[in-house]
Amino acid sequence: MIKITKFYTAKHEPVFMYAAVKKEFLIAILEPILDKKIVELEILNPNLIQDHYKIRGQRLDLLVKTKDEIINVELNTNYSEEVMIRNLHYIFKLASENTERGNKYKVGYSIIQVNLNFYNSKYEKNIYTLYDKINKIELTDYIKIYNVGIDKYIKNYYNNGKKFTKGEEALIMLDMGKQELEELSEKSEIVNNFKEEVIKANNDEFVVEWISREEEQRQYEEVMYEKGHNQGLSEGIIQGVTQGIEQTKIDVAKKMLELKMDLETISKIAGLSKEEIESLRN
Repeated sequence: MIKITKFYTAKHEPVFMYAAVKKEFLIAILEPILDKKIVELEILNPNLIQDHYKIRGQRLDLLVKTKDEIINVELNTNYSEEVMIRNLHYIFKLASENTERGNKYKVGYSIIQVNLNFYNSKYEKNIYTLYDKINKIELTDYIKIYNVGIDKYIKNYYNNGKKFTKGEEALIMLDMGKQELEELSEKSEIVNNFKEEVIKANNDEFVVEWISREEEQRQYEEVMYEKGHNQGLSEGIIQGVTQGIEQTKIDVAKKMLELKMDLETISKIAGLSKEEIESLRN
């Protein structure tokens, strides 16, 4: 057990993966977004098939399948043009892979991108589909993008005297500190269970180490991206930073293997597939 000096919310990917990877939490988070009851949910391998596209990152934050949809869940602490382009790449890649894997995933699953956006309180939820602007018709509802502003839900919660619409507490809890979670957990069993998992994550040395190193990498990337952009070298610098992040995942996974932790726990915390972790034993 480590001493918590800073409490990390589920806005941080390692904490989110540690806690939200449990199906009960994923269902609670997705139901108010999709506005439907989810009766079954399966977690899929988040690695995209490698191809000729030159885009940073071929690994999704979280990929799940319900009875009717394949859903990519992405955590975004900013929503820049670069992030929008990357996420569009993800959703079209998923649509392509869904067709290629028709023998495994029946063709006809809707492809959904859920962007959980932080530091943006302008909107609660926007839904996008492919739309013909000239003829003013929706081309298909096979592909949908849900942009969800977590900050807006939290702002509404406090503006309404700490009251919330049933189901929305699962979105509100994603960026709440320990004391705030304690208060909200008194009103919701799902929040109470989630709070316990977030506390466990904050007491896990590997999660805290990964967040610390991730924050260092992010700060370094921001500085070096700006410097590299001015010098015309941004692509090479960003590639190097990305490789450093991947190496950090490997280092954390190796440490956890040495402690004989199970593959599922390692996969959730380090962000590697079980196959990738198995390969590190050699």
